[in-house]
Amino acid sequence: MLFANVKIRLSTTHLLLLTIIGQTVIMGFAWGFTGGILFEGVIPLSDHIVHLIVEYPTVLTLVVTLISTALSIITSMFFTFAVKEALGHHLSGPIPLVRLRAAIALSRPTWVLRRRFLKLSALTLAVYAVIELLNTSWSTLLLPSVLQWPVPMFGTELDLGSVAFANQLNADLLANGVKHEQWGCSRAIISARVPAFEAINVLTLVSGIVAIVVDGVVETSPIFTFNGAAYNRSTSGVLPAIEEYSGASNPPSGVGLAFSGGKVPVNSSFDWGHHKSGSAGIAKNYTVTQQGVTANVTCQAIDLSKDSFIVTPTVAQGVFNDSLSFFMWKTVANCSGDVNPMTYFTTGNASGQMDPVSDGFLPVVVCPNPASPSFNSYKFNVFLTGLYKYDFLPTTVCEVVPYLTTVNVTYHGGIISVDRIATSSGLTDSLHVPLSQYIATAVNYQAQSNQRMTNNTIGNFLTAYGRSNVSELYSELEDYWRGMVEFASTELRSGYSATGDIPSNMTRPTSGTMYITTYGWRSDSHTFILVLVVITTIWGVTVFAAGYSLIEERYHPSDPFFDFSNSMHLVIAASGGEPEVQPRGPDMSQAGYSEDVTVRFVDVAGTEGRGTSRRLYHWIVVLVAVTAGIPVPNACVGKGATLGTL
Repeated sequence: MLFANVKIRLSTTHLLLLTIIGQTVIMGFAWGFTGGILFEGVIPLSDHIVHLIVEYPTVLTLVVTLISTALSIITSMFFTFAVKEALGHHLSGPIPLVRLRAAIALSRPTWVLRRRFLKLSALTLAVYAVIELLNTSWSTLLLPSVLQWPVPMFGTELDLGSVAFANQLNADLLANGVKHEQWGCSRAIISARVPAFEAINVLTLVSGIVAIVVDGVVETSPIFTFNGAAYNRSTSGVLPAIEEYSGASNPPSGVGLAFSGGKVPVNSSFDWGHHKSGSAGIAKNYTVTQQGVTANVTCQAIDLSKDSFIVTPTVAQGVFNDSLSFFMWKTVANCSGDVNPMTYFTTGNASGQMDPVSDGFLPVVVCPNPASPSFNSYKFNVFLTGLYKYDFLPTTVCEVVPYLTTVNVTYHGGIISVDRIATSSGLTDSLHVPLSQYIATAVNYQAQSNQRMTNNTIGNFLTAYGRSNVSELYSELEDYWRGMVEFASTELRSGYSATGDIPSNMTRPTSGTMYITTYGWRSDSHTFILVLVVITTIWGVTVFAAGYSLIEERYHPSDPFFDFSNSMHLVIAASGGEPEVQPRGPDMSQAGYSEDVTVRFVDVAGTEGRGTSRRLYHWIVVLVAVTAGIPVPNACVGKGATLGTL
């Protein structure tokens, strides 16, 4: 080829400038990359690359190792070249042999360990350690790891506590029912909710049962599913704020009070910043702050000094079946003067008795009546008592105090989990009476539906968990009613959110974070500080050494053909010199004498009369021999000095 024999030679000055520029570019890359990570907080890889990493995990390590090794080798080359050139200029005067050995160690780099010269030993060890840390530093900086990438999110949801919603709910309740002396608003709610109440009747029961946390023999699933969305234990009055957790995709059967299932739009957005939107990563989970509804429920034995619960049966013989009798139970709950009657029906045997082993009656009445003028939005009571096979449950009053609250909702693994709520923050204003009435009516409706002709669903459930510990029964009832309150709120919120166009005066903001599990780089100041200290230290030493050499090159150009760290160059250079020794110390024959020898640098004239700048001396031959363990003749040392075989 035309250029096959062409050799490109760069002067030492050009090589030093190239060293400064190259090392600065590499150091700038390290700082720029680190600064980008610290500025962004997280730099994720694209989904395509992440999927390749998941599929071929060892390839990632190989690629990063190759890149880190290449950068480490280049950085080390620049460093050793600059240090070697600087030391070559520095070795222009008398220098002890041990320092010459240290200079050679620094230019390779390696280390020198001498007890008598701890500073030099420490210096060579420090430089060696920093160079060896280079590859680890680059790998630490460049290797992406599995991380949680937080993406802020925001949106809106229906505000059940707003005045506008309270007015709308009250108007809808009145529009769907006719005032009745006994039922009033309660009858309006039931009228409006049929067939909605009928469609969710079983779900309402399950919502209460799933909410019960028990340690008994009979286990229940902790997952409650409503409208395609899966909740952990209870809905806690929230709606899914994340699209993939929203559940049903079919059009809603109705909106408002007529809702009984269907797609409920989600109004949430994400702030992707400078990153590409829609990244999926390996997995995703969410934490969102939303409005929830729950209740403080306290169950205890009835206090007869202020409350009463009277159950009166009326027996009638069966018309078409003489082996059966029918019971009409009139139950009256009196809570501090407010009276609410309720009628139940059961069956018995031909003699007008219910079997205490197989039959059971568990009447439940909400007091005061949700339609009563005395009903307030702060609390209501649930009266219940167990008869026949449920007689293990004494007459009990559960005080239910529903309230609005702000909750942290976690969306993970397809399950919606809500942090438990402890403090109340609302539902005490008279404007919220329709919401409390709705919740109380839903509880009352479901309580009546639980009673069958010969048994009660919730009674059977309580039986399964034992009859001896009344306090545990109270705890289970508290969870049960709380779960029903929370579900009724979620179901109501679904109906009024199904329109997808909620007026602004009926909404409240939501906020949260989407955490994407992916591969990338995350800011870790402590780790990056250590990495940058190593890289910056090497850059600083390189630039300083190269700058020093550039200044010296202007006055004392170096011999480009001689490398003082090369043992062959040392032997050749020393072969033309005369031994000159300047012993240090009174006893030149003592151990370690060779390390105290001072080498003086001179120029040796060549045979052609030209001054050959070899700038290394015959005494270096002794060093090479000592290093290799070669016997050294006394003649090579000089008069009055004996090294022998070292």
